[in-house]
Amino acid sequence: MLMSSLQKGDELAFNILYERYSDRILYYMFKMLRQDEGKAQDFTQDVFLKVVEYSDKFDTNKSFKTWIFTIAANHCKNHFRSNKQMVEMNSSVSSHLFQDTKEDEYDKNEFRKRLNTEVDKLSYTYKETFLLRYKEDLKLKEIAEVMDCPLGTIKSRLNHINGVLSEKLRAYETLFNDKTK
Repeated sequence: MLMSSLQKGDELAFNILYERYSDRILYYMFKMLRQDEGKAQDFTQDVFLKVVEYSDKFDTNKSFKTWIFTIAANHCKNHFRSNKQMVEMNSSVSSHLFQDTKEDEYDKNEFRKRLNTEVDKLSYTYKETFLLRYKEDLKLKEIAEVMDCPLGTIKSRLNHINGVLSEKLRAYETLFNDKTK
């Protein structure tokens, strides 16, 4: 296992881990830090410094992916706590988000752009849950571990997120239903 090698000081093991996870951590940071690319790059480097610094604390019987995303999530949380920038999600649906347009004007790229826009509007906690589940494909139990909360809370958050995004992206429903016929 790579972490066992890293714990013994193997630099090649670190390089392999960095190559495997750096783009994923960078993307996660970019989304969590409101698309601030410079800060995302700095935070990604901080995460990998912590991987090296705390490698001896890693339990090699556990998932490295879960561990590194826990480090990344905690780094973001600490940043927002220290800067008091936590913003709670406004649960009301804005009627101006979608204007009546013909369904043929929408395509999959437009849908992805709108989805990204709506995900960016989610509060920190909901955005983090969404990214870990749908971008990083972590299991619910792993997300609960990363976010240090009960599994039921993760399920509830995902249900809420799906409801909110479903409502905001309802205009695309007919597009995808028509194209699958």
